[in-house]
Amino acid sequence: MFEGLSHSVLVHPTVHGEPLITAQAFYYLEQLESVAEIRFEHGDDVLTHQQMEYLVDNYLFEYSKLNRDSKVSTKLVEGKYWAPDVCDMYMQYDQRNTEALVLDSLNDKSVHWIKSLDPNDDTDFSDWCVVKNYSDSIFHSYLKSMSDLLNKKVSVFVSPTEDTDGYIGKLRLLKPDYGLIDYHQAQKIDHLTTRDIKPGCDSVNIKSDTTETAIESINIRRIKLEKEYSPLLLSYYFSGLKEHNHLLAFVGFYNVLEYYFEEAPVLLGKPAKIEVEQIKCVVELLATCDDIENFIAAQEPTLTAQLMSNMKTSSSVEISKFAPASKSDNINEIGRWLYEIRCAIVHSKKTRKGKVTAIFEPYSSQSQNVAPALPILKWLAALCIEKDHALSGT
Repeated sequence: MFEGLSHSVLVHPTVHGEPLITAQAFYYLEQLESVAEIRFEHGDDVLTHQQMEYLVDNYLFEYSKLNRDSKVSTKLVEGKYWAPDVCDMYMQYDQRNTEALVLDSLNDKSVHWIKSLDPNDDTDFSDWCVVKNYSDSIFHSYLKSMSDLLNKKVSVFVSPTEDTDGYIGKLRLLKPDYGLIDYHQAQKIDHLTTRDIKPGCDSVNIKSDTTETAIESINIRRIKLEKEYSPLLLSYYFSGLKEHNHLLAFVGFYNVLEYYFEEAPVLLGKPAKIEVEQIKCVVELLATCDDIENFIAAQEPTLTAQLMSNMKTSSSVEISKFAPASKSDNINEIGRWLYEIRCAIVHSKKTRKGKVTAIFEPYSSQSQNVAPALPILKWLAALCIEKDHALSGT
């Protein structure tokens, strides 16, 4: 639950695409995408799509700083939702792959009757999505049958072999992870609004009436924000945050720092004619040598070990490890290291002045070697966005 800016925003898991034929008995919370819900009460100013995206971006930026592994972002290539044609007798379901007959016989006076062609079929067509008058009972039976399997056990006798231990006794047919929820629980979460999050409430009840799943409630995390950051820098930041491709993620975060390449030297009163000098100035503007040392010390030991090793690229040239001569050299060394990685990512020159250069081939195994730079670059990008806000005085 995000609060503090013009409108509150609730971000929660969602079941996309109005599943009908493709409805599942169970879902795992970890596999569900999320949706941001904004409620406009009477008298509220309605926001444009662009304004809503900017509002959510500010909140999610704050969230990403608090959650190191978060990739939640509004940046989608294609939209997930669509506007139905209210004049059409068919509506779209299942990610727009299914059209289902919709007729509201109870409220639409133009609908005189809906009758089955089967004389033995006495279905009550009270649901305006006509097929649901049939499918709901079928799905409920399916869900109930699948639920019964969750706790079903069988008796087993297996002799030991050279490779495995033997076993005699009872074994479960299924061992689901903790994040399992059933269809009705997923729908409860999907239909949450800001009105459901009461003041002082720290969880939402989603106990299932059908299945004995482990999850009976989900916790609420509240985040308050009163700052609005540069939309341009947020866009660069999220282009890096959402990417699973390490090279593209690096470029997105690096673009945030690059925004201050000319301004940082001016603010510091230092000359910087070439890019490697400029990025060192940006790092100096954002963090002290102690800040860098403390940040690296707080990371996983594997990251520290990777920093202290040369980085293999897709060519025969390696990028020299992060190796400051002393703590006071942290700023210059981080700048040098990030700049050399950047050059290997964005340039594809086979040679430079006759010498083989470091390059990263997209989707190669070597491209994964960029991973240790991403937490540092993300941290500096977040600091840059905050510094930009402080400098702008807004």
